[in-house]
Amino acid sequence: MVLAALVLLLEGEGFPEPLGLRGFFYALLKEVAPEVHDLGENPFALGFGGREGTPWARVSLLKEDLYARLAPRLFALEGKEVRLGRPFRVRAVLQEGHPWAGVGTYPRLFQGPLDRDLPLRFHSPTFFRRKGVHYPLPEPRLVLESLLRRLEAFGPLKAPPEVREALLERTTVRSLSGRTERAATEVDTVGFVGRVVYHLPRATEEEALWLSALGRFAFFSGVGAKTSLGYGRAKAFAEREGPAGPGGGAEPSP
Repeated sequence: MVLAALVLLLEGEGFPEPLGLRGFFYALLKEVAPEVHDLGENPFALGFGGREGTPWARVSLLKEDLYARLAPRLFALEGKEVRLGRPFRVRAVLQEGHPWAGVGTYPRLFQGPLDRDLPLRFHSPTFFRRKGVHYPLPEPRLVLESLLRRLEAFGPLKAPPEVREALLERTTVRSLSGRTERAATEVDTVGFVGRVVYHLPRATEEEALWLSALGRFAFFSGVGAKTSLGYGRAKAFAEREGPAGPGGGAEPSP
């Protein structure tokens, strides 16, 4: 039932490259969990960020057995050189003490406070597969369907049909602030970066509970397409931060 996000603090010039990060991670998977390539949904999400001179890479794992197999390999990288498109030295591997590191469980997703609003901040370009193309608008149905699909694929719970219908059919946008940003995929792609407050009007307590749980799950799962390249990295934010947020940019420090 464990969900985990591990952050590799790096030394080196520039930032990890999306394809290089995915290639590095897939090489690890081939050694310890080759069966993952045959799953319909990826039980992981990757990411990278930081500031110039203090980059980091992130590996988020949605299955406990995958965490058990991969975490020792990731922790063993401390002090070693890795190639994530370009060379880096791993200064430390963290699963706590960093804004993008953390460990949780699926049941714990449903134990926090519930709300009829879901404020999500999309920190890396987010887009969706739609009619054979990449679609960059974070529409409520696309976002929530992406989160529901991954939570139900790897978690122990399934949303009741009436809750699923409410989430996908009635959720609307209360506010939106952001922009499109280029994403380095195999084809020319842009994705949304910014903040959206989703709202489920007349939500029952159970519906609000599921909406809030999906918001907490987004931190681990990512949203939309190409999360294996670091895209769709998202997490809930406090609405009092305002539309620009700390520092006014799309990527918080570190």
